[in-house]
Amino acid sequence: MKELKTCSNCKRELEINRFYNKERSLCIDCERDTAKTRMREYYSTLHGKAYQALQSARKTIRRNNYHVHDDLTVDQLVEAFEFFDHCAYCEKPFDNLSDRSIDHIVPLSKGGANTISNICIVHRNCNAKKQDKSVADVFGDEKANEIDEYMKFQRADDEVIEKISYYLDIEAKKKADKPAGYYGEFCRSASYKIEKIAVQLNKLREVI
Repeated sequence: MKELKTCSNCKRELEINRFYNKERSLCIDCERDTAKTRMREYYSTLHGKAYQALQSARKTIRRNNYHVHDDLTVDQLVEAFEFFDHCAYCEKPFDNLSDRSIDHIVPLSKGGANTISNICIVHRNCNAKKQDKSVADVFGDEKANEIDEYMKFQRADDEVIEKISYYLDIEAKKKADKPAGYYGEFCRSASYKIEKIAVQLNKLREVI
């Protein structure tokens, strides 16, 4: 006699092989529906939107075998979605989260990197309008110059963070071989440099 079990969700009495295992209370159909619902809910969040955008970009890279630099992260995209409250190209505000998309300023097909310094947040229709063209070709030289300055700012920001991280890492490894006084001086020196860099970055943000 076949073993039967009742799904706690749909209330159908089904054969046990219609469940992933005996301990699961939902049948396979309901498990799949629940998973789909959860994914839809997740993709409607800021983090989910960023994750989906990153996976889409990397799928494009793999599918076309693009040999491009790729170090973009979900956290960076979340910050980008929060930073851009209007389209980087048409400058009109976004109606909602689903209206936003990431665009690679220098297209992946043209060797553009999948990095935070090569993406901006734009309307989906502006993204479709640009396709793999240059910003200047579609939105004009003035907008292209603005975007170029933004890219320079992002690259500078990335380089500063990388240098600080590298510097701190190297000096931390030396800590065991240096006297406490030396390490204290290093910390004060590093803090001073970071403060100076922060001032310059804030000035750049005000200009942009």
